[in-house]
Amino acid sequence: MRVAAGGLALLTVSTVLAQAPAPNRLTLLSLNQPPCATLQPNSVIRAKLAYHLAETEQSAEGFAVSIKFQSVNPRMTFSDGRQGIVTVSARQDTVTITYPIAAIRRNAQLKRPVTCYFYLHRNTGPGRSVVIAQTAPVIFQECQ
Repeated sequence: MRVAAGGLALLTVSTVLAQAPAPNRLTLLSLNQPPCATLQPNSVIRAKLAYHLAETEQSAEGFAVSIKFQSVNPRMTFSDGRQGIVTVSARQDTVTITYPIAAIRRNAQLKRPVTCYFYLHRNTGPGRSVVIAQTAPVIFQECQ
């Protein structure tokens, strides 16, 4: 912070950014299935993710990290039941999610090539949540 003539305080951009609360974040750290491989019926996706909840983030119902797959409807992702969902209690930590491809591979709604996202959720009620952070899509396809 600098003080200008007349005692008026001027904030620099870096000072303002340093004072801003950290946003919600979800980062994919590792993935056991290379994106340039076709998933087999017996494949199991295993991903390690780091998450961070903003200081202002609150939920009486808690938070979770999940894996969801792109549907043929571009506005919808899905998974089967409670598989691939990890409840989190710390404000920041790492989690490992595993998901068997057999659970969704025959679902007619599954978009091909298989595309998944990892989400950080604020739970709002039984079976209901709001996505507050997500990873970029992971697309499993044979690469040339």
